[in-house]
Amino acid sequence: MDKRNHARRGAARWSVSAGMVASAAALFASGAAGAADGELDPTFGTAGFSLSGLTTATFELPSKPLVLADGRILVCSGVDSGGPSGTDFFIERFNADGSPDTTFNFDGKVTIDFDSRRDGCNALAVQADGKIIAVGTSADTVDFNGDFAIARLDADGTLDPTFGAGTGESIVPFDLGGTNSDTAGAVAMQPDGKIVISGWATTGATGYDFAVVRLLPDGTRDTTFNSTGRVTVAFDFAGTDGVDQCDAVLVDDDGNILLGGIAEVALGSFDFAVARLLPTGQLDHNFDADGRATIGFDLGNTASDISYQTILQRDGKIVMVGAADSGSGTINDDVAIARMLGDGSPDPDFGVGGKVTVPFDLITNGNEVATGVVEDSAGRIVVVGAAVADASSNFRSFGMRLLADGTLDASFGAFGKKVYDFGGDADLFTGVAMQGTQIIAFGQATTGSDVDDFVTRLQVDLIFANGFE
Repeated sequence: MDKRNHARRGAARWSVSAGMVASAAALFASGAAGAADGELDPTFGTAGFSLSGLTTATFELPSKPLVLADGRILVCSGVDSGGPSGTDFFIERFNADGSPDTTFNFDGKVTIDFDSRRDGCNALAVQADGKIIAVGTSADTVDFNGDFAIARLDADGTLDPTFGAGTGESIVPFDLGGTNSDTAGAVAMQPDGKIVISGWATTGATGYDFAVVRLLPDGTRDTTFNSTGRVTVAFDFAGTDGVDQCDAVLVDDDGNILLGGIAEVALGSFDFAVARLLPTGQLDHNFDADGRATIGFDLGNTASDISYQTILQRDGKIVMVGAADSGSGTINDDVAIARMLGDGSPDPDFGVGGKVTVPFDLITNGNEVATGVVEDSAGRIVVVGAAVADASSNFRSFGMRLLADGTLDASFGAFGKKVYDFGGDADLFTGVAMQGTQIIAFGQATTGSDVDDFVTRLQVDLIFANGFE
């Protein structure tokens, strides 16, 4: 997870060694004998999951799966292709049952190289016409100067020649200062076909700002958006280095643009942070008075909270997930979930003051983090992530489900939580989506020096459901 390093939060509080799971039989270790929701669905892929077949998968930010209307599943990450650039965008499409979709570039897999640069895909969106938008970062191999990188694919996986001046690709720099290293981590489609991409841009030797660009359908910048097509948002609390980073972008029913991420509120200490822009790109002063809001857990010595994903619920409430340090000596990250009302204030009907923390502590003072969140059809909140499972800081994936008021849903796993062991050295979920009533989780698995992407399906309503919708 580079986000923590970008934010200069000291030692990496959680990381995953490179590697992949050797075989499907070895991966399936969580069983499906119980009746609680959250068990792996043995009818999906092989024993409940599907591997991508990579050995050099990478990721910079947690990437969530995208489930299409027909149940097919799109995922993205990065892959080391062995060439001079080191890494490329990697995009894969699975059928609804977890098998590779061979109508997508013949084998279900596509790699994209942005002119021999270090590339990684962090997010996907699908247009109304079925074309696929892939966004991430493309960085120079010498000075690591990164830019927003966007590609558009036709539904069959080929680059779209009507996007990016005939190339299917577009690069957007911010270049505001420092190393000029800009990172794109999220994408949302507007109903009019415009494309909104968010992330962060360096502003000097130590600072970062939220960064947003809006593109027209052909990949050029939309100059009706802040006149240049680009917007930056700074929180810049006094006494800090101004490290503000955005990892989510959403478009609400009014066309406003919601940005989720973190803001440095004291030197080296962070809170969940949200900003809302008007369709023109200006901050919306109807949102927490100045268009910006923060919510802090402030439980441990560092009082530092890290958000990795944000969603809008159907009722307009904002849910953010990540980690909060609760340690009194060493850092001890617990899963952190916050919910805000549509005006940016904490939701008093969720947890305590709009906040919920959930420890796993698979080992003493073990760190855990939530990387993905989705609302199901019943209004429950499904959260996935990873928890440290041993003294070598190897991670195991977890899922959990909350009721609308923030309490753990006892009908999921064991009292609302479930840990999965896929049989390798380590594994972690990076994102989650709903496939009808069932849960699709995307992640990466490691063994030795190899790493592979995988997608899995978690069963819901086992007694009443027949397969999945």
